[in-house]
Amino acid sequence: MGALVAAVYAQNPSSAAAIDRFRNFLESSEFKNTNPEFLRSHNHEEIPLWGGIFQRFTSFIRKSIFYGQSLARQASISEEKFTQNINFLLEEGQIEETAKPLAVIALDLKSCGEVILRKGSIRRAVSASCAIPGIFPPVKIDDRDLVDGGWVDRVPVHPARIMGADFIIAVDVGEGAEEQEDFSTGLGVYLRTCDVSRVALTRLQLKEADVVVCPDVSAVHWSDFGHLEECVRAGEQAISAQMKEIKKRIAGKKIRNILRSPFSWKKNLPISENETCANLSC
Repeated sequence: MGALVAAVYAQNPSSAAAIDRFRNFLESSEFKNTNPEFLRSHNHEEIPLWGGIFQRFTSFIRKSIFYGQSLARQASISEEKFTQNINFLLEEGQIEETAKPLAVIALDLKSCGEVILRKGSIRRAVSASCAIPGIFPPVKIDDRDLVDGGWVDRVPVHPARIMGADFIIAVDVGEGAEEQEDFSTGLGVYLRTCDVSRVALTRLQLKEADVVVCPDVSAVHWSDFGHLEECVRAGEQAISAQMKEIKKRIAGKKIRNILRSPFSWKKNLPISENETCANLSC
């Protein structure tokens, strides 16, 4: 989602236009044909009793089918449908030609490395960054099989820093580790440890940001796209609450840079195009 929002805004730097585009997308047939809503559990208070029983039963069946397909197929949503979604949201063009500088993150399945995409087809790059394993197929770019970069860098602070960003406001909308007490199965324990590792990695990476903004979207499941307006308001409220502190830190950093600049000799080296930022051992 980070890559989608960033790319839509980079092509047309208007928050109002970006929100309208996503609003239109959520009403489109392209989205309705690929909505992974069945992956979330419904709140019992959201729907009537009998309707709730039917809806939960349907969700259970669909989840079972999805997990079964994951054992036999690479993805539950075809590349054709995936591409239709991306094409609806993004204009064709090169990532290096956007109105605002843009880079998106992906994970290379072969090298286990984080890949920073800064050139080439913007649709192709964003597709790679959005390819959630098991749901969307990996995207091949330059002999690499790329998937969602959130598995190695959910909030890509370090890539922004090495690209030359002097002050970084990181926005973390990711879910924390789910609260669960059932560790009676091996699968339950395994999923819990995956959550813990993901959250720990994110916390470590966020330490490099100057400011971290965390909109309260904890009540919205990642696969539930029916709360666009609530998410936008949560973002506005979160940034407004920290605006005074952000301005204070920016002013302080400017003063430090002015005092340090005559004596500074070390500069950030520009990262090469589509460079693998980190090769992690598998």
